[in-house]
Amino acid sequence: MEPENDAVFEIEAEVIENLDVESDETWYSSQEVQSLAKISKPHLQQAISKLQSIYGVDLQILRRGVGRATEYSQIALDAIKLLNTGKLSELRRLVETAPASTVTAQVAGGLTISEYTPALDIRIAQLNQNADSTSASLNQSVILLLSQIAAGNQSAQQRDTDLDNAELNAAQNRGAARALAVFQAEQKAQAEVLAQLRAMKLGAE
Repeated sequence: MEPENDAVFEIEAEVIENLDVESDETWYSSQEVQSLAKISKPHLQQAISKLQSIYGVDLQILRRGVGRATEYSQIALDAIKLLNTGKLSELRRLVETAPASTVTAQVAGGLTISEYTPALDIRIAQLNQNADSTSASLNQSVILLLSQIAAGNQSAQQRDTDLDNAELNAAQNRGAARALAVFQAEQKAQAEVLAQLRAMKLGAE
């Protein structure tokens, strides 16, 4: 009977030891995390999503439970604080020093802890490239718009010049028409005078 008692004691001791290990881990409610990290509930959800998708932290390590019974681990609280304060180097060290089970292959289709940092660098480079491409596109649009404005101004100036020339030509044409009318009137008057002189000469004979 003594060996059986020893076995029972060993099992009970193992159960107690496991309970103690679990009890040492601190978990926080959603309200506690929001208060300690000084964030809102939407920001809390966004931070958890970033820790999963970008840093590859297992959701089961970050939180447990559902609904109002959801709790967040100490790792989650520390990581959220570092993320919100922009201390990304310390955040990477926290993730790298976490147990292997806390990191899943969620980054770039299955990267390890040592590989996720280059993946982040690649993502940052892609974002910068997209920003540069967008900036170049905007610059091209601005240049095109300025070119169109300059062309429009040039067309407007040309129209003003053409209008001035047309008005000048019209004035010249009006002057020429008046001069021609005067000349024709003078010719007609001279012809009438000559006709009268001829008639007077013929009458005298």
